[in-house]
Amino acid sequence: MPQHLRGDEASAWILSAQKSKSPKPEGPYTRTVNQSPTGPNSATGPAYLPPQHFEVPPQPPAYYPQAPPAHSIIRLGDWLGGGWKVYSQNWLLMTVATMIACGLGFVTGGILAGPLLMGLFRMAFKTMRQERPEISDLFNWKGRFWPALLAFMIFFLIYLGVSSISSHGALSGLVSLVFWPFLTMMTGLTMPYLQERRADVANAINEVGHLIFSRDAMMWWVVGLVFTAISGAGLAGCFIGLFVTLPWMISASAVAYRDIFGLEDPNRTNQ
Repeated sequence: MPQHLRGDEASAWILSAQKSKSPKPEGPYTRTVNQSPTGPNSATGPAYLPPQHFEVPPQPPAYYPQAPPAHSIIRLGDWLGGGWKVYSQNWLLMTVATMIACGLGFVTGGILAGPLLMGLFRMAFKTMRQERPEISDLFNWKGRFWPALLAFMIFFLIYLGVSSISSHGALSGLVSLVFWPFLTMMTGLTMPYLQERRADVANAINEVGHLIFSRDAMMWWVVGLVFTAISGAGLAGCFIGLFVTLPWMISASAVAYRDIFGLEDPNRTNQ
């Protein structure tokens, strides 16, 4: 208080002291959230709060281009060419193995036909993996004897049923023409599926059947017809050509299986 003020003047001065400034009104764009002091010892300054009525402007809808049309997985020419390449790399070994498989399958009344067919597929897959196949691979079933036997017997009974129907009536030739190509492809893909995926018979037949009897069923029928025709052409010349066309078609089926299902790791311990 100034010393020269006395009495009423001093009281008047005290009463007329400056009023404290009222806080600045806060608006939607000026309100401060963090009231912590700022300075050289403070970690952060006041936090920024967007306006309360802030709205994100609408964005244009995202553009998702249409997926290209799916192409068929069937490549008949590649499978025939690839199968011939696989067969020709070990043609003598594959021919001898096919002769052994056919002879033992006939002698045993078809009991060993399925497992030996699986052995021929094993030899084809070893060639595709840049390994050296051996005759012993024909008997290297790795615990898959019974699934191979059961699957082959199922298809063999179907073959017999179709053949018996085909031997009667005017539509016999049409029945064979319709069913045999499908059965050829079912056999040619189920046997390697049993070996590579180590699946049970029901699952293998179901997976292969779902693949073949799909929207591409007609194209699969064409593939089976070509495979059957090539194999049948080997029956000429006292069945000698069969030991060339049959391992060729087995190798072609192995290539088709690889393109569709892929090959498992050849270094797995349970193969």
